[in-house]
Formats: sequence, C-alpha cells, structure tokens
Amino acid sequence: MRATDLPSGGVLRVRVTDDLTLDGGTWHLAVDPDQRPIAKIAPPLVPMFEQVVQYLETKPVPRGGTYRRADEARAATAVCLRWGSYFALLADPSRPDAPDIHNEHVSQIGDDEMARMNIEISAALAWWLTVRGLDEQLYWDLVHRALAYLPTGPKTVVPLQGGNILLACATAEMATEVHRGWAVDRLDHDLAVAENHGIRAIANAITHLAWRNGPVEDVHAGVGDGYGLDERRVLPQAEKAIIRQTQSGLYTALKAVDYLKYDQAWPPPAERVLPFLHPLVGPSRWSHTEQSRVVELPVRQGARGGR
Repeated sequence: MRATDLPSGGVLRVRVTDDLTLDGGTWHLAVDPDQRPIAKIAPPLVPMFEQVVQYLETKPVPRGGTYRRADEARAATAVCLRWGSYFALLADPSRPDAPDIHNEHVSQIGDDEMARMNIEISAALAWWLTVRGLDEQLYWDLVHRALAYLPTGPKTVVPLQGGNILLACATAEMATEVHRGWAVDRLDHDLAVAENHGIRAIANAITHLAWRNGPVEDVHAGVGDGYGLDERRVLPQAEKAIIRQTQSGLYTALKAVDYLKYDQAWPPPAERVLPFLHPLVGPSRWSHTEQSRVVELPVRQGARGGR
C-alpha cells in the first residue's frame, strides 16, 4: 500500500478498559512543502487526561486501603502519562507492531509527537498538583479510583536516581541562592513567568526529569523516514522502562511538593518557583499554557491509516 492509498482521515482511538475508549484526536492526509505525505493530527476537544478523569469520576470510590507515596506516583503516572497522553496511542497493544520496531537505529516517535507528549503530560501533571493542593479528599478519591480502575505500572516504586535536585529546588535556601545568582537581565521576566505560571513551571521541570530525560529517548532517537498511524511503536519492555522511570520521578517530585506545602509555600510564590526554571533543572522554551498541540507526522510508504 502506498501512502497515497491511505484513507483521507479519521479518528484516533485507544481502548483502555471494557468501558473506556479514549479519543486521541482526528487526522487528515496532507503534504508538506516538499510534497511528501504527512498526517495532520489535531488533538481531541477534551484533553486525554480529562477524559480519563471524567471516566474515573463515574466510578465509586473503593473502600478501605491505605495508600503511600509509591501508590500516589503510580496513580499519577497512569492518569497523566500512560493513559492521559498521546503515549497511549503509541504503546497500544491492540495495534500491530511497526515493521521496524525492533531496529534500535530507527526513530519510532516523530519530533511533533514528542512535543505533543511533553505538553500533554506537563499540563496533566500541573492539574494533578493543583488538585492535590486544593482538595485533599477529592485528590485521594482520585488516587484510589485510578489504582482500582486503570491498568497501572509496576507496584515497586523507588526514588529516581538524580531526582534529589527537585527536593533541593523546593527548599527556601535554594530559592534564596538562585535568586541571588540569577542573571539580572532575565530576573524580572522569569519572576513574572513564575508568578503567572508557577505550578506549570514546576510541572515542566518534573516532566523533563521524570519523562523526557529517560528511556523514552531510546525510542525517539535514531533516523525515521515516516511513521504509521495505526501501529504500535513502543515495545512492552520499553513501555515498562518508561513507566518505571516516570513513577520514580513522580515519587520524588511529590515529596518535593510536600516540602513546599509544609513550608507554607503552596501555591508557590514566584521566588520559590524560580529554582525550577533554572536551566540545569527545567526545560527551556517549553509552553506554560498549551494543553496539547497539532502534530504533522511524516507518513511512511506502506503505512497503515488511523482508526
């Protein structure tokens, strides 16, 4: 099948459970400036993580049980990444494997797809942290439901190696030191970002450490000449490594947020957010407002269309 034989468009869906199928967006076939076929993928009207949350809210809260930070990290990973982002489509086990999925030299994730996932995961995590700080009962009901009704990752969760930088960023001492050493010509601008988008800036830093700077790069790295929309491009062992890394990162990140809460710095004032914007911690040029992003995906010759 040639790329031009693909359907002209469709809806991307992924089945999570018997009673939950997620809308991953719509796509249509187009061409880039060099007349090569691309699929333009628009995100769903309701972000994927919101679809997951809406589903969980229809479920009864499980009775009993004491949950610890490891369980909290597993729930957050399931809602914000595994099922609440575009990653759910790439790791969908019901899809046939991409023909080159075992070739470690071939990229299985397009640059636009990576950007969409970075944004969606961070936006979902910012929402998660906001609920965590505003309504303890609502938050823990959400954790209980996620663990009961969603497929989740490994149950053993350990702090992320190198994740202590997040704990350091959450201390008043680090905030004072960073403020003192910040570039004068950037200070007012970055404090304004911290003031207006504080929780999202922290979510960006967490997402960067727990997700982006991890095993997902092994799937993203390499050379790719096109992709299929209806193919699984993340192998189970890679998925497990990615989920484990994210769970470990969120374990430490949630502890860092507790540092801020115990220090009466939540919601965090701008000065306490500033360390998370430091170039050694937070990513540069990531959005502080987007919920998702349109993807322009090169289509491989012989690739399948979306569902």
